[in-house]
Amino acid sequence: MGQYMRMPRLSQDMTRGRILDWLKKEGDAVREGEPLVSVESEKAEVELQAPQSGVLRRVLVTAGQAADVGAPLAILAAAEENIADLLKASAVPSTAAGQSATVLPTAPLPSTTPGLTPRPPGKRQPVSPAAKRLARDLGVDLPGVIGTGADGLVTEADVRASAARMAEHVQVIPLTGLRRRIAERLSLSRQTAADVTTVVDVDMTEVAALKKASGLSYTAYVIWATAQALRKFPILNSTLEGDRILVKQDIHLGVAMALEDGLVVPVIRSADRKTVEEIAREMDALARQARERQLGPVELTGSTFTVTNSGAFGSLLFTPIINHPEVAILGIGKVADTPAVREGAIVIRKIMYLCLSYDHRVVDGAPAVQFLQEVKQQLERPSVRSIV
Repeated sequence: MGQYMRMPRLSQDMTRGRILDWLKKEGDAVREGEPLVSVESEKAEVELQAPQSGVLRRVLVTAGQAADVGAPLAILAAAEENIADLLKASAVPSTAAGQSATVLPTAPLPSTTPGLTPRPPGKRQPVSPAAKRLARDLGVDLPGVIGTGADGLVTEADVRASAARMAEHVQVIPLTGLRRRIAERLSLSRQTAADVTTVVDVDMTEVAALKKASGLSYTAYVIWATAQALRKFPILNSTLEGDRILVKQDIHLGVAMALEDGLVVPVIRSADRKTVEEIAREMDALARQARERQLGPVELTGSTFTVTNSGAFGSLLFTPIINHPEVAILGIGKVADTPAVREGAIVIRKIMYLCLSYDHRVVDGAPAVQFLQEVKQQLERPSVRSIV
């Protein structure tokens, strides 16, 4: 029986999603559970599976368009089934899961020239005869030129502008997909939070010895110590919603992981109840899923505090941006052999800087520094029995 494939709710605060790419075309047979369409929400890129077997009879929301949660995206039905009623119903705004099913146009992709909008996928590119001649003369590839004329017409000015960009050897990278989501979320964080960063140095010499024996990463040890410290200072494990501070009882730590086109923040749930070894194994599994683009809403939502390791790339210290709507984030600098004074003598120790950014509307300076000192103490005097 024919049915709609609808835009799902991929996170608690999601209201709409954007179609990135259809993995099948109209008329193709599909199997239940087979990846059918790639969707972008505010927090994730997810491949949606076909809800039933049949034929992709009609795509209702094309690549590049956005749709509300619950909106029909496509019609799946048997090859000869009459889908006239489904087509008629999809053209009328309806509701599902408490959301309007109106399809919303997506914002135009950025370009080097304000006001340019890309032509819809599959639509023939209109080009003026003069622009064609000029493109041949200047060696400009017309499919790469965005037209600014009526109905997307490529004009001589568009060709000259493209040729000028070629001469400048400028690579144009559209701010879309994961990169665009990162930009939007970090901008939101900076616009809303009264953020402050404070830094402490940590002697990681004892942890380095444990790391050498266990083969586990410094990040795993820091995540473990962070989770333990959040038990004592739960105000850092909270969110601000309107005029209410919501202190979370569960400690779910987001771990920033770098990808080629940006970063993702998968979540280690109930991190305070796990050993360093358990945390390390889970981090490895999440990193593998991230590289293979297999992270879904379950792995990417629900964090209450975030840890990010810039030290892995050689950074000494930095000011991490809070992962909205959380109220704090802990940045890890590199572990380096450093001269230190111990009992009046200069010795070489493995020193690391921890950088805590926090929202001063929620977290005062005293608990912020006390939290950092607790993390520092856990790492400088680790108990083997308590962490393995």
